[in-house]
Amino acid sequence: MKKTTREDYRIVITPRRLGDLGWMSISDRMASSDIERDTRERCEAIVKQVKRHVDNVGSVEMQFSEVHTCSYCCLTWEELTAAEATNPSYQQDEHSIEGEPVCCDKAIDEFRAARDIPAVEWDVKS
Repeated sequence: MKKTTREDYRIVITPRRLGDLGWMSISDRMASSDIERDTRERCEAIVKQVKRHVDNVGSVEMQFSEVHTCSYCCLTWEELTAAEATNPSYQQDEHSIEGEPVCCDKAIDEFRAARDIPAVEWDVKS
């Protein structure tokens, strides 16, 4: 017979959005000029409040996910894998290497310039 036991209990607290004012809601962009910073500060304040005012707490920590995006095109950051770098269907040209970004021309140009790799000739005319 299968028996289920629950263990490793935790309580997850989700902070209110910056633009959620309780009595009205606006976009987070309207509420803050630096959403990441202000959200982190809000979470740090919640952690301090829980530590000070809640009994029977073993530990309190802030956890988060990281999302890597391109600073040029704002797409999710992706890089060529070792296998893709050797596959002509994934390469920009014969100089493509593992770790090269795949999102936009500017990111590729910056990556190559930092490593002294020949630039991609984007506007080659046949």
